[in-house]
Amino acid sequence: MTKKLTPEDAFFENLLLGLNNTLADVPRVCNVSVEKRQPCEKSQLVTWEQRHGVYLPEDMKKFYLSTDGFILQWSYQYAPNDIRKVGYIHFRHLLEITLLRENVEPVFANNADNTNQHGNFSNTLSSYNQTTTASASSSSTTDHWGNPLPQIGAKTKIFELNTINEVAKVCLLYDSSGSNAPKIYLLELANLKWVFLADSFSEYLRMAIAHLGLPYWELCFASCGLPSWTEQLFLLLAPHLLEENETRRSRVINPGPEHPHNLLDPNIFRVKFKASTNKSNAQGKHK
Repeated sequence: MTKKLTPEDAFFENLLLGLNNTLADVPRVCNVSVEKRQPCEKSQLVTWEQRHGVYLPEDMKKFYLSTDGFILQWSYQYAPNDIRKVGYIHFRHLLEITLLRENVEPVFANNADNTNQHGNFSNTLSSYNQTTTASASSSSTTDHWGNPLPQIGAKTKIFELNTINEVAKVCLLYDSSGSNAPKIYLLELANLKWVFLADSFSEYLRMAIAHLGLPYWELCFASCGLPSWTEQLFLLLAPHLLEENETRRSRVINPGPEHPHNLLDPNIFRVKFKASTNKSNAQGKHK
C-alpha cells in the first residue's frame, strides 16, 4: 500500500517535480534527502524589499511564501565502500540573499588582477560597463550562447543567489532600467564575465531540477566549463545535458524521457502552510 503523503511532503514532491523519487531509483545514487523549511512571513518579504529598494518578482515571492528556501542532497556510490555526497540543490534563506557588493568586494580587494590597491567594486562595475558600451558598435553585446549581456548602470542592483565553487556566482540582476523583472546571470569571478542563465526565478529552479542537482551544473554555461570529475558524473547520469547541439538560447532544458521533470506548475505554491500547522496544533491542545 502506498504511504499517504503529508501536505508538507506533497508540497515538496510537487516543488521538486518528483526529482527526489526519481533519484532514489537511479543505480548508485543513495541517501537522497530534502531539508524542508517553513514559509517566510509576509512581513519578512516586505522588510527585505524595503531594505533593498526593489520588488521581488512574483514567482520568487510565492516561492518564499511557501518555503524559506530548501536543500536537496544525494550521494553517489563509486565503490562498495566509497559513498560520497555530490548532488546538491541549495536555495538560500531569503535573508541570506544580499547585494553582490557585500559578498564580492572583499574578493576583488585581495585580487590584484581585478582591482588596484585603491579600487572598489563600484569602480569595477563601472569599468565593466564602459568596456561593454565601447565594444557595442564593433562587436556583439551577447554572451557565447547568443543571449544579451546585462547593461550595468547606476540603478543596477545585483543580488547573489549562490556561489559555485568560488569561481562564479549566480546573480539575480535588476538592470539599470528599473524594471521589476530581473533576470538570472552567472558572473565568472576570474574575468568578470557575465553569462545568461534564466529569464526568471522559476526557470532557474526548473534548470536545477533538470540538471538533477549535479555539482556545479551552472558551469555547463560558463567559459571555464565543468571540473573533470563533475563531467564524469554528467556522462554517467545525464549525458544528454552535455550534447553540443543542446539549445542554450531558450534555456528550456529537456531532461530526457528518463527524467521528465521540466514543467513547474506555479499553483503548487502554498501561502498558508504555517498557519494551517498552527491551527492544527491549537485544535490538539483544546481536545
